[in-house]
Amino acid sequence: MNSNNFEKKKLKILDLYKKQKFTEVIKIGEDLYNNQPNDHQLTYILGLTSINLKNFIEAEKYFEKLISVKKTYQLYYIFGNIQKKLKKFKNSVTSFQNAIKLNPNFSEAYNSLGNAKKSLDLRDEAEQFYRKAISLREDNIEALFNLTNILKEKKKYKDLILTYQQILKLDKENIKTIYNLGSAYLFLGDISKACEYFQKVIDIDHKHLPSYRNYISVTKIDKENNIFKKLTDINLDELGVEDKILFFTALSKSYFDLDQISLGFNYLNKSNLLKKDISKFSMNDEKKKFEKIKSFFENPNILNSKFKKNLIKTPVFIVGMPRSGTSLIEQILSTHSKIHGAGELNYLQKIIDQLGLEKPSNFKDYFSKIRHFYNEQTSKISNKNFVIDKMPVNFRWIGFILKSLPEAKIIHIYRNPMAVCWSNYKTLFVDSGMDFSLSQKDVANYYSFYLDLMRFWKQYFKEQILHINYENFVQDYEKNTKKILSYLELNWEDQIKNYSNNDRVVTTASYNQVRGSIKKNTSDKWKKYKDHLKIMQETLKNKEIDF
Repeated sequence: MNSNNFEKKKLKILDLYKKQKFTEVIKIGEDLYNNQPNDHQLTYILGLTSINLKNFIEAEKYFEKLISVKKTYQLYYIFGNIQKKLKKFKNSVTSFQNAIKLNPNFSEAYNSLGNAKKSLDLRDEAEQFYRKAISLREDNIEALFNLTNILKEKKKYKDLILTYQQILKLDKENIKTIYNLGSAYLFLGDISKACEYFQKVIDIDHKHLPSYRNYISVTKIDKENNIFKKLTDINLDELGVEDKILFFTALSKSYFDLDQISLGFNYLNKSNLLKKDISKFSMNDEKKKFEKIKSFFENPNILNSKFKKNLIKTPVFIVGMPRSGTSLIEQILSTHSKIHGAGELNYLQKIIDQLGLEKPSNFKDYFSKIRHFYNEQTSKISNKNFVIDKMPVNFRWIGFILKSLPEAKIIHIYRNPMAVCWSNYKTLFVDSGMDFSLSQKDVANYYSFYLDLMRFWKQYFKEQILHINYENFVQDYEKNTKKILSYLELNWEDQIKNYSNNDRVVTTASYNQVRGSIKKNTSDKWKKYKDHLKIMQETLKNKEIDF
């Protein structure tokens, strides 16, 4: 092919590329490339076109050739992003590092390097590179958003708030960020500041249901409340299913506050039924899971195994039914100088899901895997001697804990069954694993599963589990906290009395309750609603559960 024809065809390809006719670019361009494989401009256009067509294998081939001829920071940057798409994360790290060597002030490359490190589960390094990207270019909004995701994962909420504020300097009406800022203040216990930001969101978008729901969840509503008035003005027909659930939940809480109990239950039932309709949760599957757990431990004496290395930190598992007081116990204990409250950790659930509940041929190997994974995940959480894992439903895994982590301490909180079931039923949980709470019958049946399994664990593990009655605990929390500390072989510290001032992050449904003083006799509150909770009571009575 003579040079004139080649240039004409190349110009045609460039024109097609500008018109985004990418399939035609490839059709004509590949033939041209086979004749002139060393034309860098053509190779570059074919590489970019392959990216646009999401054909990253071809794109990698073209950019690899370009880099072999000419090494520029732009080419390395594009090449790294292609490798990331192909999940070649280690290779992409090298490419981004090469781009940075050629241009040390390349903010976007630092941001992409952070993404690659995050994909390799190197979150500390990812955070470092996001911060570097922002230091080089304060308006790198992508790096700012990436940093917020890392900070949220690591529960570094004070840094998270500063980063959200940086984003708002660039985009004052970014609804997602204003809402997230409100949520961050909520989890840190600054309720008034949180509500201020939720109100800001509603001023911008009067149909932002998550903001209504969060504001109302922490506010005692009266008839004059402006946010409540705005909520009642929303047209239900304009809402999707998820927003309808939040709408009904917020209305329910409002009417309970206004002491209009029938209306409160009307909207609570609507919210739960709507969520149940879209839920994939199965009570039958859950029942089978509990049966499998007991079958796994039919003869626990054969499962004793010793481990060569002791754990550096002692895990403290606070377990029980959700809404039974586990968050309060964690808040109090984490005020101790040697105890770190890590909140709800999903590590145990994750590794047991991977290993499955079928009896293994080698129990020691099975439990060693749990031990290694859990220890690896929690070892960097804190320098303190004790780390609390407050995932209530870990009560299911007590046997697995004591066989994998024999150094662990288990504190089981139990409470009046109706108080627990009512609290679960009226709470909107984010985790779909909590969808047993969506009907009165289901929540009472789940309670019976829990009670049966706890009796099973008590039979085999006796003194290894500390059982705390919530109603007794709140009557004299100092005396009862000393009992727990004695079980942990720790001494009382006077700062524990100021547990409500503990500014640790609480992201569970109890974020508001743990901040104030202890309220006694709350387990009787359900009686106010007993006429509306007959199915729940009957189900518990049929299971011979006293309340």
